[in-house]
Amino acid sequence: MQITKANYYDLDTEREYMSRSQYRGFQRCEAQQMAILSGEWVEAPSEAMLIGQYVHAWCEGKRDEFISEHPEMFTKAGTLRSGYQQANEMIATLAADPLCMYMLEGQKEVVFTADFAGAKWRAMVDVYNPQRRRIVDLKTTRSIWEATWSERHGGRVSFIEQYDYPLQAALYCEIERLANGRPEGDWPDYYMVAVSKDSVPDKEVIDLRDPERYQKELDSIRGNMGRISAVKAGELEPIRCESCDYCRATKVLRGAVYYADI
Repeated sequence: MQITKANYYDLDTEREYMSRSQYRGFQRCEAQQMAILSGEWVEAPSEAMLIGQYVHAWCEGKRDEFISEHPEMFTKAGTLRSGYQQANEMIATLAADPLCMYMLEGQKEVVFTADFAGAKWRAMVDVYNPQRRRIVDLKTTRSIWEATWSERHGGRVSFIEQYDYPLQAALYCEIERLANGRPEGDWPDYYMVAVSKDSVPDKEVIDLRDPERYQKELDSIRGNMGRISAVKAGELEPIRCESCDYCRATKVLRGAVYYADI
């Protein structure tokens, strides 16, 4: 299968290729991820996701195309909804900053594929600059500096750790390296351009270069892929998390729960 931006998110592509989002989906809830792959469960994009896509469309030079394809951006009166007004301020914040614009120079939405950890993987990087050996991820976030609680980490963490962006950096750098046939550990530079949804948007260029962390993340993926591949192939029964939307929607009660266990 030839993976392009046009078929990158198709179900056939999802079934044949792993991706960072699919891997995280299996980590969160195997049952929900299998339901997504079968077409049984479809997650509608949230407004937050659409706003992020709008900012990405600007970066790609396809802002007008996005607007024409998303009439839900506007109220019945024809005015731009508040979330997208804020997104325009975020775009203006990035556009006015020379360093942000420098980091966003390069090829947009570039797809790489490679075999890794016993599976076929795909990655679509926001900005790829082969001359500068650089990958840049463009991210919209509620806040750049505010820490939030993470059950998995057992404490308050940055949005970088909350959404596993070091894992994404490691995986994308490894897939790009494998796709280009370079020696082990010869990774490109990886940065993030982050812009916040504060009333006055904040922005930062974040350096995610960390070879030791990359190796740790890649080793973790290798250790987890045996089970994930078996579940994806139908050889093992997927485990339900019993807390996601899919598990709540398909929950069947078997009896009463004791009050002290809630």
